[in-house]
Amino acid sequence: MKRRGFLKSSLIVGGASVAPLGLAAGAARAGECKEALNAVQGLEELGRIKPKSSSQVKNSYWGIQAGAFDDDTLEKARDIGVKWSRINIHWDRVEKEKDVFDWAPYDTSLDALLRYDIVPFVSLTGGNGMYTGTGTYDDPKLAAIYGDSPLPPLDDKGKAGWLNFVTTAVNRYKDRIRHWEVWNEPNHRNYWGAPPDGEVYGELVRYTVDRILSLHPEAKIIAGSMAGISADFTDKFLSRCDPQKIDVISFHNYGNRPENRVYAIEKFKKVLDSYRLDFEIWQGECGIASTSRTTGYRSTGPWGPAIQAKWLLRQSFVDTWFCHATLSNYFKLFDDGELEPESTVREPSGPDQWFGAPERNGSRMHANGVNAKCLLSVPDRRPKLAYYAYQNLCAAMDDSFARAEPAYRFRVVDPGQFHGIGEFEDAFPSVPLLAAYQSKDAAFLAYWLPWIPQEYVADFAMVSLEVRAEFKEPVLLDLLSGSVYAINPFEKSEGMSQFAALPLADFPLAIAERSTLDLKSSI
Repeated sequence: MKRRGFLKSSLIVGGASVAPLGLAAGAARAGECKEALNAVQGLEELGRIKPKSSSQVKNSYWGIQAGAFDDDTLEKARDIGVKWSRINIHWDRVEKEKDVFDWAPYDTSLDALLRYDIVPFVSLTGGNGMYTGTGTYDDPKLAAIYGDSPLPPLDDKGKAGWLNFVTTAVNRYKDRIRHWEVWNEPNHRNYWGAPPDGEVYGELVRYTVDRILSLHPEAKIIAGSMAGISADFTDKFLSRCDPQKIDVISFHNYGNRPENRVYAIEKFKKVLDSYRLDFEIWQGECGIASTSRTTGYRSTGPWGPAIQAKWLLRQSFVDTWFCHATLSNYFKLFDDGELEPESTVREPSGPDQWFGAPERNGSRMHANGVNAKCLLSVPDRRPKLAYYAYQNLCAAMDDSFARAEPAYRFRVVDPGQFHGIGEFEDAFPSVPLLAAYQSKDAAFLAYWLPWIPQEYVADFAMVSLEVRAEFKEPVLLDLLSGSVYAINPFEKSEGMSQFAALPLADFPLAIAERSTLDLKSSI
């Protein structure tokens, strides 16, 4: 067998003659979700994982941007089991008249999140035209989509107004908020309000952080909040502020395959480490649409409820394992936009006359409408498949499981419908991935094939796995459906666990210790 460079050992698993399990589509039970799921057949089902509410979770990696703060929406957030939520406080939405601040919407939202045992972190963001003026894109197509934006506070008048806003916000909320983020996507022209400049943003971070900490010394500071992962922008802004006063560097990296963000992480982490070795990394905002018609980031397709659910699960493990993030925040839960808004005005030319609006790598296509990245449908707020997948993950794994790096080796026994993967494949995306975590008493392993997610997989691959992790009674968890299965055969020896026949798909399946899961009947 050829040794694959990405593996951490040359361990070889026996059991190549094990026949592959059959996998087919099946309906979710208990009426929780009507979309088709991939159900594992041929394994003994032990039950389904029991959801946990946010109040039942002490600490967690998992968050969601709620989008609305009525009781119905936040009850659904609580029932997912997330522990974090991000709120953007826009300067120009609070101060519409000079020195007159309307905090009522944010009072409501912050108090509501805390009432449901969800920890908010706040992004103070946006210019204010009364102090800074406004600007827009030079490109008329982008101007039609984004419109005008307030400029950032760069002169003395803008800086004074901004710091007055920051001071008022911190004094009002410091008894409820500990985590403060400086701006939203300052490297994105629309959200910064002007052509991005890392050094200028770094200056804003410097004096904003000084003001926050002078008022709230116990505050945790989040900076970066980048659109994508830019080592260069990070280096520039850190060079102009005090890195020792920043606790977390955050990013938002949209894309139709979350694994692609990993390629930017190595250079990004190298920059962080050159300033400070103990920065936390947070993924503060990211999601994928379940349909093509969406406002905000669109992706490049294909689209579908199962694709969205698979992507969410993959992102969660990519963030917390491959990107070393201690928080992964999904965008978002609900959006009350118009289902059929007026189309964005465009003047099509060239191929656009035949193909419609260009993909532009999946970037924003529409100025308004419904954000289909939501986990609740519009207008009925019915949970999508991704809602239940996230609920399963939140119930199965909290942050008592820390990132681990055990030696392991996969062997493809049968490629199923994933044509071309096999013993000698060593190229992304045809190599199975493993994200390993360890608590005080148990291991948790998530594994998947990083192909572009499909809405339906008729024939899963089959793999064997040998990994340096100890299990007493391992079970297989289908995070899409929440079903839990006995694993057989399973062998252990000298700290190694051997699994001769595991299904492999384009979404994470997990191997967990049965004693760590609270199960309910599958009937």
